[in-house]
Amino acid sequence: MRRREFINLIVGATVIWPIRGLAQQSNIGRQVRIAVVALVPPSPEMLKAFRDRMREFGYIEGQNLTIDVRWPKETFDQDPNVVADLAKSNADVIVAWATPTVIAVRRAISTTPIVMVSVGDPVSSGFVESLARPGGNITGVSIITSDLSAKLIGLFTQMVPSMRRIGLVTNSHNPNVALQLQTSEDVARKLGLESQVVEARTPEEFEHGFANLKAAHVDGVVVLSDPVVFENRKRIADLALASKLPTAFQRRENVEAGGLFSYGGNLVIQFKDAASYVDRILKGAKPAELPVEQPTQFDFVINTKTARALGLAIPASLLAVSSEVIE
Repeated sequence: MRRREFINLIVGATVIWPIRGLAQQSNIGRQVRIAVVALVPPSPEMLKAFRDRMREFGYIEGQNLTIDVRWPKETFDQDPNVVADLAKSNADVIVAWATPTVIAVRRAISTTPIVMVSVGDPVSSGFVESLARPGGNITGVSIITSDLSAKLIGLFTQMVPSMRRIGLVTNSHNPNVALQLQTSEDVARKLGLESQVVEARTPEEFEHGFANLKAAHVDGVVVLSDPVVFENRKRIADLALASKLPTAFQRRENVEAGGLFSYGGNLVIQFKDAASYVDRILKGAKPAELPVEQPTQFDFVINTKTARALGLAIPASLLAVSSEVIE
């Protein structure tokens, strides 16, 4: 999705719809300011889930709530004003999506509560002391993406039994992706697969990466979870189809865009859960004492239209256990 299209959708999403329970708003006696920060634009669905949940708690935009959504033009290092301005914004709570965002925000902000969304391994990343007792100003929703990478490869070998060589698309600029890559290579080795790794984080790099993977004759591609993979989901799906390469992801949005299958947590649900953290913090809870949650629900989504385009027959056993089939 282009950034201009995203902005238009967000503007359209700010219409206030009547919901039940608005009497709660009288309990909120002050103006609350929330900053939502991400490396790439969150989808309208993710932000809507956050807004809707906040409304259920009685926080109404234009009345007692302001939500400031921001992201850099490229990276936080290339556009440092995003975080610098955030530090001056007097936000009551900051919602930070994904590991690179939390890294950038915590460099500049040490006291404002931070609610993380979909962070791969907050303990190894040094964001929290433990999942049960975060111990600082950061808490929120985590997901162990390295474990999911291993799960994807296992599913792939069932979906493509003839698989001998697997492609891995990585972004070394994201520390969490490095953990995913290590796990993926270990699992591939244990399964007797040869792995071919390519680096990509821009549209041009994805294009070169898929060209290299096709030339290497890989039998399938696992695109490791990263915000840039979410942002470039349509481009990646088109490249994979053009290269006749089946693809696996952790985000259902990549499959909706045309990827073959995904297995992982639901970002829309995670943004909804983030709002619950924000509400508790605004009511006096300390991030240091709020346990980090991990998803209990994982989506296994298969795109059978893509499978037909690739000439693949999805095993009935996998279709039977899938969460959703896109036809």
